[in-house]
Amino acid sequence: MKKRDKLLSQLIKQPSILACVGELSSNWAQLIESSELRLKAATELEMQGKEAAKAWVAFIRNQDDENFNTYREVLGIPSFSEGLVEISDFKKGFMWRFRAHTSSWSENQYADQWFFTSLEARSVTQYEFWSCDEGINKLEFVLEGSYKEILQQLLADHVHEVLISPAFSSEELAEYIANFSEDEEDYMLEDVIEDYISQNPNFAADKI
Repeated sequence: MKKRDKLLSQLIKQPSILACVGELSSNWAQLIESSELRLKAATELEMQGKEAAKAWVAFIRNQDDENFNTYREVLGIPSFSEGLVEISDFKKGFMWRFRAHTSSWSENQYADQWFFTSLEARSVTQYEFWSCDEGINKLEFVLEGSYKEILQQLLADHVHEVLISPAFSSEELAEYIANFSEDEEDYMLEDVIEDYISQNPNFAADKI
């Protein structure tokens, strides 16, 4: 594995400081619109006293380019090449949009993995898919809703990679496996389990 690839893999897998903020557990989609929720989140983060927590509080209170670029890796936001995740994807200190890209962008798979697995992306309410097959960047489609609703829309469109997301519980994974149709999905169930579902920390092999 290249040094750059290894670094991205480590950043994607590192524990999120946002895990300490209980107020976020069921209110991700309301964060950007609710000053009360953001204040509670900032208060809980301040109580941690850690560098990453302090950086998040500063970002919530003063979202600017210098703050973002200086602390993004401390915040748990990998610096993907080709601008796959930028400050314009954030509002009031939290991510509101994720721009997925085709393989024409070299680190698109790492960015997708980060989106599907990170707490930092849970506040997203808009998903965009970009291509450049015709030589120019083109927005192919947009999905809107809560983070979980967006994942469910992608899954309905047979994007199996979303199944790595901890947003899907062990019960939901078991139900998905039980109802899986290889004819409809044009994919082998054992491959979906091996390639995606088994990577989900909520996956329980004894439930299938």
